[in-house]
Amino acid sequence: MERWKDLTQAAERAHGIVTYDQLRGSGLSERQVRRWAGDGRLVDLGYGTYRLGGVPPGFDGEVLAAISAFPGETWAGFTTAGRLDDLPVWSPDGRIELVRPTGLSAERSVARVHRSTYLPVHHLTVVRGIPCTATPRTVFDLARTTGPNRLVRIIDRALDRRLCTMASLYRVLYELGGRGRPGTRRMRTVLEVLGLDHVPPESELEVVGFALLDGLGFTWQVEMSDERGYIRRVDGLHRPARLVVELDGAQHGREPQRSLDRDGDRRLHRLGYDVERLTWSDVARDGDATRQRIAARLVAAAA
Repeated sequence: MERWKDLTQAAERAHGIVTYDQLRGSGLSERQVRRWAGDGRLVDLGYGTYRLGGVPPGFDGEVLAAISAFPGETWAGFTTAGRLDDLPVWSPDGRIELVRPTGLSAERSVARVHRSTYLPVHHLTVVRGIPCTATPRTVFDLARTTGPNRLVRIIDRALDRRLCTMASLYRVLYELGGRGRPGTRRMRTVLEVLGLDHVPPESELEVVGFALLDGLGFTWQVEMSDERGYIRRVDGLHRPARLVVELDGAQHGREPQRSLDRDGDRRLHRLGYDVERLTWSDVARDGDATRQRIAARLVAAAA
């Protein structure tokens, strides 16, 4: 039973998923496979795939089982790859989505299959033992069915988790954009708005705050320095009005963060900048009044 031991060890690394061919290769007869599936030692998932009895079902195993049901090159893609990357994606029916090269069969109901004529090696990766599209390719593929606001959130999450860079997103756009693929225009528009030097917000407060003050002329996430060196990365900078806006979460009310904030504010004041600190209440509950107040400061500074 050495081959069976090897198979179970391999299955542990594959979220408990094994195929019929693997079971037969480990020494089990067809009759034994049927009997074990009948008594619960194997859970039949269909299309020649099984989960070892006692292994709890989970999303990763479900995806790997769907991939294993297809012969040949198959990867998780679209919303499924997005979920593997922990991106804020949503699927209306929750079906597993896979990507296969054009020319390979897609006729199985276990998953929704997208076929592609262009799948270079750098568009592919492995996450927790599961073959899937690399994050920049996943983001591009999602652009065809994702609105611009959600697409920005997806990009920000991917950047924050260091799963891609703005340069890698541009690279995929340039590689696929000239091929008439759906989503190209939306992807190009979003990237042009964000810019190559885009830095994602660090919190939900920043996401809401940036949206609240959008259109007032702020530059977001700017590194600031003086003669002493680096000060900090400020949330918002309005250079003409010499105004810095900081969006303060709960941690900014506690030491030692308060001391660091005060020291940084003093250095910014010496550079000629005023600092406006906004809390969650300012942004979410009193958003209209806050925007009006900031806008009035900008008008006064320009007068």
